[in-house]
Parts: sequence; structure tokens; C-alpha cells
Amino acid sequence: MTRQDDQKQPAEPPPGATPPARTFGGRRGRRLAERLAERARQGGRLARRTVAQAWSDRVLGLSAEAGFWALLSLTPLLVVLVACIGYLTPLFGTDVVADVESRILAAAEQVLAPSAVREVVKPVLADVLRHGSGGIVSAGFILALWTGSAAMSTYVNAITIAYGMRDVRSAVRARALAFALYLGALATGVITLPVLVAAPGWIIAATPAGARPALTPLVRYGYWPFLIVVCTGLLVTLYHLATPVRRRWHRDLPGAIVAMLLWLGGSLALRWFLSAAITHNPAYGVLAAPAAALLFLYVTALAVLLGAELNAQLDRPAR
Repeated sequence: MTRQDDQKQPAEPPPGATPPARTFGGRRGRRLAERLAERARQGGRLARRTVAQAWSDRVLGLSAEAGFWALLSLTPLLVVLVACIGYLTPLFGTDVVADVESRILAAAEQVLAPSAVREVVKPVLADVLRHGSGGIVSAGFILALWTGSAAMSTYVNAITIAYGMRDVRSAVRARALAFALYLGALATGVITLPVLVAAPGWIIAATPAGARPALTPLVRYGYWPFLIVVCTGLLVTLYHLATPVRRRWHRDLPGAIVAMLLWLGGSLALRWFLSAAITHNPAYGVLAAPAAALLFLYVTALAVLLGAELNAQLDRPAR
């Protein structure tokens, strides 16, 4: 070997020396990039399988059915919720009903078109507060149970279809489960809504006066993220209880998170579209508010059922 060939050979690092930086950035960087690319491919395959199976399970039609029954039960549900909360005034104070009304309207304004809030939700709540009585509550309760359990039954059936367990549970047991879930959701709403309304005031009142200026913005801005976490937990509970074969709770969490993200994004996009198109188009007239409410309930049902389809695909082996 010539002297020139010797000079072309790279010098070996001495024992104990750290490898060159390009080895870390090159080899390990390539491995990291390959892993990320593989995860992206797996995510793409999972998304395609989920969409294909959702289309096969007629998720669009089932979402429309659930949205219709939910719209039909919206008025009696609000009547029952607000009227039943009125019986809790000795515990939460005399202003709890008005506070719940304002919070419901504030939440509706974040996702619904202004016309839907102004012409559908607000008049119902105002009428209940002014003219609510025992007879109205009783009739509204029966109607809410029928229409609400029908909407919940659609959710239960669609979730069992997504998991491929439609034939595991009979139709009678499925409807009984939907009825029990709706009763549980109704009781949870009656208790949870006043607590969510009163809890920020309780926290601030129980805080020392010196810490209130720093805690008040945290409570105000942390209210909605906390509410999103609570709703995600309720979705996990729905997925867990709707399937005939129970699974571990954490295995239903991915679909619940995706469903919540889809619901938030879809609601904001729908609100923007309705505000830009339907609200400013006089041709729709009085149909704008019901159409906006129905579309919002459709987006809600679609997000919930797509989350169930995702959970079902995560349980199935990759093809």
C-alpha cells in the first residue's frame, strides 16, 4: 500500500473518545425519521380502515337518525333539566336556575349559530323559567324519556355495530340499556350542571383574599378545559357501557379523545358556515334555526360514532 493510500484511510478515534456528532445526527436521526414515518403510515392505514368500516356500518345514516331523535327530545329535555334544577335551590341558592340558563346559552353560543340560540334554545329556557309547573314537568318528563331513550338507543345500536357485536345483545336488552343510560345521563345533568355553575364561586370564596387575584383568572380560563375533560370522561363511560362485552376503561379513551376533537372542530366549522351562509340568507327564514340545531346534533352524533369506530379498529389486528 502506498503512502497516498494510507493518507486516504480515516484515522481511528482513540479508545474512550466520543463518536463524532455526525454519527448521532445521521444514524440515530435516520432511525428516528424511519420510526416516525412508520408511525405515520400506521396512522394513515388506521384512518383508512376506520373510514371504510364507518361507511360500511352506515354511520352517516345512523348519525342522522340519532340527530333527529335528539332534536325531538331537545325541548322536553331542557324543560325537565331546568325545572328539576329548580328543586335544588335550597342547596345551591335561589339564583342557580338563572345561572344555569346563562351558562347553557353561553355554551350554545360557542357552537351553535346565533339564530339557533336566539330562536330555539333561549325561548324554551325563558318559557320554562316563567311558566314551569309540576304538570308541565310531568308531561315533559314522559316525552323526554321516550324521545331521549330513542336517541340513546340509536347511539347504543351504532356503537355495538361498530364493534361487530350487534347480535350479542337482544333488541329488548339494548332498549332497556338505552333507557337506563338516558336516565343516568338525565340525573347526572341535573346534579352536575348546578355544581359546574356554582363550583367556581365556591373555589374563589374558599380561597384566602390574598390569593384570589391570582386564582380568579385560573378558575375562569380553566373552566372550559375542565368541562372538556368531563365530557371526554362521559364519552368513555358511554363506549364502555354500550358494548355487550366489557373492556378495560382505558381502551375506550382514544376514541373518546378523537370524538371530542372532531366535535370541537366540527362545531366551530359548522358555526362559521351557518353564520356565513344560512343566517344571512333570508330565503331560509324560520327554517334557519331548526336546520342549524339539527346540523349541530348531526355533527355531535357523527363525532361520537366515529370515535366508536376508531376504538373498534384499534381492537382489530392490522390487515
